[in-house]
Amino acid sequence: MSKKTLISLEYPTADEWKKLVQQFTPDAIAHKLLLSTVPFVFKDEPLKFALFKRTIADAFGVAPTDVFIVGSAMSGRSLKGKDIDKAYSSDSDIDTLIISEHLFAKYVMKSFEWVNDITAPTYEAEKRQVAKLDDEEIIGISQLSKNACKGIWRPDSLPHGAAARDEFFTKFNDVSLKVLGLQLSEDTVSNVNGRIARSFNDAVSDLSESIYRLKREFEVIEEKVTQASSNGQNKVEKPKAESKN
Repeated sequence: MSKKTLISLEYPTADEWKKLVQQFTPDAIAHKLLLSTVPFVFKDEPLKFALFKRTIADAFGVAPTDVFIVGSAMSGRSLKGKDIDKAYSSDSDIDTLIISEHLFAKYVMKSFEWVNDITAPTYEAEKRQVAKLDDEEIIGISQLSKNACKGIWRPDSLPHGAAARDEFFTKFNDVSLKVLGLQLSEDTVSNVNGRIARSFNDAVSDLSESIYRLKREFEVIEEKVTQASSNGQNKVEKPKAESKN
């Protein structure tokens, strides 16, 4: 039997990930992860992965084929350079990705209700007063618009109390209870999180960006290790001064 190539490995180890991002493009890796791998969280229970997708699909009115899992629940480990050795655990969320242009448009537009609320001017003595935003609100608007421009809607870019966020997470909380009803293994998490992509290409681009970031983090870590090693070799111990009698 021929040896598997790195790109064909289902759940690469930390060391294999370091080699994988060097040998293959982020786009190729992203396609492989989304299309060819049963997520790590369901690796021993692929049928329950199908049931999970059906549950999410029913809750949001999409097809099961539009539901994916990303993050550590997909890969089996954190995809952050400094945390690459951190394996998936039952403390993690099932980070779910739904691909739907309809849902994307719905939640982006609903998010503008929050933007409108915090940016609406006030009127004093018929004089218009521009709304003053705090840092968190500005960051939220920035994250919302940045992700939307990439075709991604993330509920965590909105604060608690924003209608779009609350509606989205309410559905996911209901799904979490149904996931428990699937009688998953004891080490399978029940907390479900999510995001929405406008299209499959947008989903690939988003995941590809994360993989490219992982590659750069590996390079920075390696540079620091090499520099530290070089500095250690370059240190020359000064000869001790001879004592004068």
